[in-house]
Amino acid sequence: QQQQQQQQQQQAEDDIEDYALEPVITARYPKEDYPDQPLNIRLPHFCHPEGTDFIFPTREYKMPRIHHFVLTDSLGGKQYGTCLTVYEEFFPPGKEGEEYREKKKKDKSLPTFYAPRVLCLLSTYPYLSSFRTYLTQLYRLATSTNVMTAPIERYVQNICSEIPAPPPGAFEVKLNILGSTVRFWAPPADQPIPYVSLPFKVLFECLDIGNVLFAWYTLACERKVLLVSSQLSLLTVCAEILQSLLFPMRWSHLYIPVLPRSLSPMLDAPMPYLCGISRENFPYAVADISDETIVVDLDRNIITLGPNTPDLPPLPHKRRMKLESALKANAGEVFWEARNLCKEDVLNIRAAGDEVALSNLLGKAGAVWDEKMNTRDDAFNLAHAPDSMTLEFNDDARIDANDGKQSRWDAVQEAFLRFYVAMLQDYRKFLPVDASPDARTSWRGSDGVSEVRFRAEDFVLAQSPDFQPFLEELIGTQQFDDFVTKRMYNAGNAPDVTFFDQSIDAKKNRSKLKFKKVETPFLHSASAHKDLKSADAVEPTAEGLPPLPEGQTAYMYKMWPLEFDESLFGRPRPIPKIISAEFDRMNALKSMLRAQHGFADDTRGSGGRNKSPEVTAFVLFF
Repeated sequence: QQQQQQQQQQQAEDDIEDYALEPVITARYPKEDYPDQPLNIRLPHFCHPEGTDFIFPTREYKMPRIHHFVLTDSLGGKQYGTCLTVYEEFFPPGKEGEEYREKKKKDKSLPTFYAPRVLCLLSTYPYLSSFRTYLTQLYRLATSTNVMTAPIERYVQNICSEIPAPPPGAFEVKLNILGSTVRFWAPPADQPIPYVSLPFKVLFECLDIGNVLFAWYTLACERKVLLVSSQLSLLTVCAEILQSLLFPMRWSHLYIPVLPRSLSPMLDAPMPYLCGISRENFPYAVADISDETIVVDLDRNIITLGPNTPDLPPLPHKRRMKLESALKANAGEVFWEARNLCKEDVLNIRAAGDEVALSNLLGKAGAVWDEKMNTRDDAFNLAHAPDSMTLEFNDDARIDANDGKQSRWDAVQEAFLRFYVAMLQDYRKFLPVDASPDARTSWRGSDGVSEVRFRAEDFVLAQSPDFQPFLEELIGTQQFDDFVTKRMYNAGNAPDVTFFDQSIDAKKNRSKLKFKKVETPFLHSASAHKDLKSADAVEPTAEGLPPLPEGQTAYMYKMWPLEFDESLFGRPRPIPKIISAEFDRMNALKSMLRAQHGFADDTRGSGGRNKSPEVTAFVLFF
């Protein structure tokens, strides 16, 4: 009889492990979609990129993990997702689950089963590091402390409806949660580059200078690029950084930095793409990967070209040397420091021909990197999400704004900007004299209106011979088409185009006025940050809530609730007047520009389509 009971118990445990779990949304805020931001029906696939058909209860407890993803809508707008995946105790639904729960209370030796639950925050703003910190600290506050003075529902409502995304170049909004300060700020509108929101150091830790340059150049020439990493959080961060290096161009082709397993057939798409895939999913996607794809392994610093990858034109030698020199000066040691190495030591040992010493040195460095890299997705490894990482990666992005120097990451971003300034400094000479918005929608022209077009061939022939191979490639890309079209038909009022033109003028004026070459930096995130006004975000309030049970002083949760209690939400408080007034001022300015010069493009960064400061984030919890 005892043997029979043991067999029945074993069968019950096996039955639990055989449960196939289907991802469903159990709670969300707000309950209704924003009119211009409908919920993507494939969202569960991005929350579970390893595959929604392979989710089963497990006896192994896994530490909470973080990853990001990007969704693109039909108008080209982006939604950035930050997911915290936690493993919580699982019981089957119905009678079977109740019986196992009762048995487990009596017999502590029975195994515990766990199932993944995902807390997902969606926003039109790319505050990836900020949202990482917020989600992890909110989960800790709710499930591991006794200091939570308002229910989870009020915290969710607070981040969604009461904390504004700051107006560009005006305010820094600070939010405090469980001892961490989360900061939100955006660069001034006349410096429309997303560099301040990205932890550039991450990319330069993964890839050496040569491979960073090659990965950027493949995107500049619109090739098919696939990022691979064992750490999902690296994929979106590195993809966003590589995209930012294209400024003033914008990647406008297929973009899925975390590709769910179910979408791997898209890797054989006939158009350029920038995608990312986990190392776990990579074997399932190999058969779908186009033979023109360039695979960038972020874990191993290896780039592999497909057998039929189109040749890349040569980079102009002098411009390449300048770009490479600037990167080495500002980020040359980052790759080596991440592996506890000094590049000079490696070169000296290699020059001495001591293969054994070199092998030992690189072996130890590889172990150091593996240990560091393999914790990137760990949610509570806050070494990768310090306070300052809300819109700056770490302290080496901050300098004394009074000394006139740039931060190292300003200088890195500017090195790529200067490359495009040098290559395109004469492009305005080849624009049509008169291009009204009604004339055409593209600079390429067509029969009958050939005079209203960018004179691409003349532009290339007028440049230095070593510039021409790259420029011939560039003018055939969609990103250049989009750039010139915007320049022709927006009267120069798009902030990104205006800033680029001003950068060209600054370079030309410097060349004319200075007998001795003097560097004049274009980008100053440190001084821009210093000039910001500071605004503290309102904290969640318990006002209007029923009193806590006698003897209880805080809200405590054994696990994250499956559903929200609608009665615990309150009326969202208005955005602080000092910030809403700045939004009103900017909207009035845009209306004036639109009336005087045609449409004013405000899609330089994410979140630009939001109609009001209240609509700053779209949050769902699963």
